[in-house]
Amino acid sequence: MKLSRLLLFAAIVAAAFWAVRHRDEILNRILPASARSNAPPSAPADDALTAASREADRAQGGGVTENMTPDQVRALLGAPDEIQPVAGDGAPVRERWVYRQAGKAVVFQNGVAVSVEAP
Repeated sequence: MKLSRLLLFAAIVAAAFWAVRHRDEILNRILPASARSNAPPSAPADDALTAASREADRAQGGGVTENMTPDQVRALLGAPDEIQPVAGDGAPVRERWVYRQAGKAVVFQNGVAVSVEAP
């Protein structure tokens, strides 16, 4: 009885050792590439994905909506090509941020985007 337990234990240890040594092969066969990341959810890989998403938004000019702050718009589109003050008689002070490559202009009033338009 003791010999069979010892043999069973040795077989389990050998199987575990083999599995550890061939872990990458096993994962490649079982899991899709997107699920094999060893990085935790908040790791730099996600930062790279976020940066790529921002770059796509910047190229397309997408994602900018009314009620965004200047910091949020800058995070999506980067620095504006031009900032134009919009004057009005008795009207609140406005700024128009022009993004030529994105084909957008964002008008801010009191630190909030009030319109997104073609430049």
